[in-house]
Amino acid sequence: MAASRRQRVRRKAYVRSVVALALIVSWTLAGVSGFVLYIAPHGPRSGHVPIFFLTKNTWNDVHFWTSVVALGVTVLHLIIDWRALKACVRYLVSVDRSPRLCEQEGA
Repeated sequence: MAASRRQRVRRKAYVRSVVALALIVSWTLAGVSGFVLYIAPHGPRSGHVPIFFLTKNTWNDVHFWTSVVALGVTVLHLIIDWRALKACVRYLVSVDRSPRLCEQEGA
């Protein structure tokens, strides 16, 4: 019985780790591509100017799709960690600031 519980806990920790890593990577890529678009030249015919080996139009596509992926991973993260989020929000708005509130339901 204890071995199956341990496996479930490990699997859940693995999934949470993969989602956290995906969040970091996807939002970093969206941020970098957004910064490249911010510093890219503006005006007519600027969409075909190469910037770091890609055209501005390609950077637009990269930024759009990495943002869509990042938003999807964020929603998945909220679904997976909903109980922990609720517990920590409850802790932040409560008068009693004992750390046990966040530890009981979140982990």
